[in-house]
Amino acid sequence: MKPCPVLAVLVASVATTGAALAQPAAGFYKDKTVVVVSPSDAGGSIYQYALTVSNHLGRHIPGNPTTIVQARPGGGGVTAANYVSRVGPKDGTVVAELHPQSLLAPITGKGANYDPRTFNWLGSVAVRTYVGAVWHTVNVKSLEDMKDREYVFGGSGVASASYQYPTFLAHLTGARIRVIPGYKSGGETNLAMERGEVQGRGNYYEGFLTTNPDWIRDKKVKFIFKLGPDHPDLSGVPAGNRYAKTPKEKQMLQVLEAPLGIGQAFYVAKEVPNERVEALREAFRKMLADPQFIADAEKIKLYVNPTGPAEIADAVSKVYQTPKDLLAELDALLRPR
Repeated sequence: MKPCPVLAVLVASVATTGAALAQPAAGFYKDKTVVVVSPSDAGGSIYQYALTVSNHLGRHIPGNPTTIVQARPGGGGVTAANYVSRVGPKDGTVVAELHPQSLLAPITGKGANYDPRTFNWLGSVAVRTYVGAVWHTVNVKSLEDMKDREYVFGGSGVASASYQYPTFLAHLTGARIRVIPGYKSGGETNLAMERGEVQGRGNYYEGFLTTNPDWIRDKKVKFIFKLGPDHPDLSGVPAGNRYAKTPKEKQMLQVLEAPLGIGQAFYVAKEVPNERVEALREAFRKMLADPQFIADAEKIKLYVNPTGPAEIADAVSKVYQTPKDLLAELDALLRPR
């Protein structure tokens, strides 16, 4: 993990406002357990972010509550977000990681009973690059090479990035990619690739670096497209925006790429009292600047590239201003057939 200059800013921003909030929050959180909800099961990098946050956040929350991680996989993150918004405790004892693609589920999919515009954001640990990968035995180098026959990818829910990105880019290019949804975690999908059950998958590049660095080192996977913020390792990989030719296609791709701008973001429900929200935000900032957290992330090669709650809220607001007719057309394109 490369040193991030943002962390120095985060250290400086941990200021005296926290002292005023600490007293009432400390009284509430003392002897409590805070659950950090992962929208994915163990085995993938999304779960690893939630686990790492659960290992370090608690000692920065006033009252020093116990923190544990809890996986609620399903629906590309929709299951976890529905839980937090509908039936989960609203007192500040549940902190959740948003599966980036579930940001769009309320406007491009079905079954999402939440509104990300109402979430109280704590911050994001990392914004990351998304890639399409195929196993090294698959004889293709790009999406243009995948028009001759069907290629099977693995994914989670139909609202997930692992389903929507390959499906949309296949629409733009004519690549014959069929995504099989239903895998509960990136780890499950990786095993399916190794077994030959599927030939490829979408994933965060930094996720491969965290969970399967040998795949990169030994060239066990080939990357056929990239989306979102670039990564220096991927200079030769085609960017997805090269395939969007019309203004409508470009706007659709901008909508789909919006979750990559918020990354591995954490939040609490809208009903959580304001003083607890502010205490949790301060704890999150302190955690990101904590040498123990940084050392732990470096040890497991967990990419850290943070952004703050205001930037996340702004990105969410902008994507939800997309015209409804364009969203309806995008939804139709992504709907399983």
